[in-house]
Amino acid sequence: MNNQFILLSSLILFTATPSLSQLAASNISQQAYENTRVARVEIVPEQLAPNATFDPKPILNKLKTKAGDPFSQSTFDDDLKTLAADYDRVEPNIQTQNQQLYITIKVWPRPTIRTIKWDGNTNVKTKTLQKELGIKNGSTYNRQEFNKSFNKVKEYYIKKGYFESQLQYKVSLDKKTNEVDVTILIKEGRSGKIQNIAFNGFTASEKSELLNMIYTKKYNLLTSWVSGQGSYNEEALEQDQVTILNYLQNKGYADAKVYIKIKESANKEKIIIEINADRGPVYHFGKVTFSGNEIFTDEQIEPVFTARPQDIYSPEQLRITTQNIKDLYGRKGYIETNVQYETKLVANQPIYNVEFKIYEGEQYKIGLIHVLGNTQTESNVILRESLLVPGEMFDSARLKATERKLQNIGYFKNVNVYSVRTQDDQLLGENYRDVYIEVEETTTGNISLFFGFSSADSLFGGLDLAESNFNYLGIGQVFSKGLSALRGGGEYAHAKISVGAKQTSYLASWMTPYFRDTLWRIGFDVNQTTSSLQANDYNIKTYGGSVFASYPFAPFWSFGLKYRIKDAIVNVSDPTPEEKKTATADGYLSAISSNVSFDSTDSAYKPHRGFRSLLEAEYAGMLGQITFLRYGYLNSFYTPLWKNGIMKYRFDFRFIQPVLKTPAFKDIPLSERFFMGGENTVRGYKAFDLGPHYANGDPTGGLSSGLISFEYLHEVVRILDLFIFADAGSISDKKFSIDTFRLSYGFGARLELMNRVPIVLGMGFPVNPDTRSEVRRFFFSMGGQF
Repeated sequence: MNNQFILLSSLILFTATPSLSQLAASNISQQAYENTRVARVEIVPEQLAPNATFDPKPILNKLKTKAGDPFSQSTFDDDLKTLAADYDRVEPNIQTQNQQLYITIKVWPRPTIRTIKWDGNTNVKTKTLQKELGIKNGSTYNRQEFNKSFNKVKEYYIKKGYFESQLQYKVSLDKKTNEVDVTILIKEGRSGKIQNIAFNGFTASEKSELLNMIYTKKYNLLTSWVSGQGSYNEEALEQDQVTILNYLQNKGYADAKVYIKIKESANKEKIIIEINADRGPVYHFGKVTFSGNEIFTDEQIEPVFTARPQDIYSPEQLRITTQNIKDLYGRKGYIETNVQYETKLVANQPIYNVEFKIYEGEQYKIGLIHVLGNTQTESNVILRESLLVPGEMFDSARLKATERKLQNIGYFKNVNVYSVRTQDDQLLGENYRDVYIEVEETTTGNISLFFGFSSADSLFGGLDLAESNFNYLGIGQVFSKGLSALRGGGEYAHAKISVGAKQTSYLASWMTPYFRDTLWRIGFDVNQTTSSLQANDYNIKTYGGSVFASYPFAPFWSFGLKYRIKDAIVNVSDPTPEEKKTATADGYLSAISSNVSFDSTDSAYKPHRGFRSLLEAEYAGMLGQITFLRYGYLNSFYTPLWKNGIMKYRFDFRFIQPVLKTPAFKDIPLSERFFMGGENTVRGYKAFDLGPHYANGDPTGGLSSGLISFEYLHEVVRILDLFIFADAGSISDKKFSIDTFRLSYGFGARLELMNRVPIVLGMGFPVNPDTRSEVRRFFFSMGGQF
């Protein structure tokens, strides 16, 4: 009986830990030992290293099986699992004497790694591989953990393109010292860096299109280390093969076959990817018919067809036509319309006849709207984004638009909006369908330390806190519910501290996009700034804040109001007489403004297409010491020239009109004047230095400014953009006056290694600078936004 138990226990511990449950299931051992008194539990160490000490007390304290207690098979199994997690080998032995159990457990401590030797790595440094392994000499050797780390090294070779790499390791145990020597054997094989992608039998335009579509790219010394592309990837190639096949089939080559081969390169460090295609004949659509439509006439349905007679055969156009028909019905409430098509090959001709069958179904209205999965975001925050209204006729286009809106607000990782049979059929009737909005929450807060450098502000850094799904009502519940109480209200809160060599600023702001569940957007901000950006002789301290509101009165259009207050203190070191007058032109400012804006861009952060325009007017003088009128007309237009190329046009004009208490240019505070030059306006010129100057060379700023900019941006990879530009800027100290435009042109790069913290650098070449001191060709910034 004892031998059977020992054999079972040893076998289990040497195979798999989950098999311990089999021991508990053994009727023989349960009957023999269950509830028998445990007389003694002894831990015996094996293969201890020289001069090593062993104290069994901590182990015995960890075990639940105790001397004096009745024996429990399940408890003992758990104890063995606990020991197996800490020791290399565990061997239990149970003896019965005088109807009592004497338990002896032999344990073999895990060996220590004495050395790790790398053999065969000629192209990858040992230091790099050791870092990927993450296990050092002197560490405890755990076979399972070592295998996990070893697999990371194998994955590293695959990622680097060594598609033929073979790795294995050997372990040599020194029983006297209980140490192991690990030898990792490597056969690197060919480097998978791709020298060229050769398309055989494809036109130049097809090759260009396919290179943009497939994942596999040529190796580029400058970009591959950033993009991770340019090396052999078997899974990516298989997907690319499918992509190319679909591309050819959608051009009518229904019988096409695609073959991808790896060929040797003259450069032994690289390979060539060769892509060949057996196209076959070009197929066309023959007769395209449809049936089953009663709600819509043939004339109403035909315009949505993208698959037409005599057109080149394309499976994609069949799918698009199918979806277009469903959408046509869905917009009228027929959300369960089913469309099927059947293709028939004309005998002995490369022609497919297609027949669409429409099963219209019933017309449905919207029942109840249910929200699921919102663990933090309040249901009303989600429902106000919905374009669906209970009781109205169902519209599948609005259902999809609702899903997109919820996905785009950034509160959720996943959003799924769908219709189901209403749960209240008896009350509402059969022609209602409920809507379920199912969401999966994601993190919406961001806390970050940032640092940067720019040619304008030199070195700067600070702390940035932002929450895009803030809930101010949760402030009083923070101590009882934690910081999660501050989420879920759909508001935006932001606090930022920035400390730099030339500017230090503090900012706090809050905004709600749906004030009292209306379309009014309201908010406020408070700020304090100390700046000498405009000139080293200037020290401008401002304290201020604002409240603002806006309302979208039409698609892309909104109307806004803003009230701001500011107190400015200006100090000028070694001032000229004119600057002395400027230094006294400070004080309390109170201003109200209104604006009309248009924004059809596809991204607030990095637009690819669309138009953004702002027309604003401001009156300063309400209850303040400074009076003037300010006008602004700001425009940015983005248009894609092709897939990776974007053209940006910028036209900005601003004017200040001194009135009443501040009738002249000298009376306008430096903090309110316009300055221009540098990486954010006219590149190639010194920051804020364009326009008139005082006698000592400090810029005066201006009452009128104009900026015109043309920029072409090319996205090389997702995080790297290259651009060329032409800028023109003008600053005048006269009201409503555009002075000579200072011109520049140049080029640059934008690299975004961290989220929304781009590095921008480039060269600008001034065309007609007023003085040589205005020129600063190189510009650089880190931490700004595009």
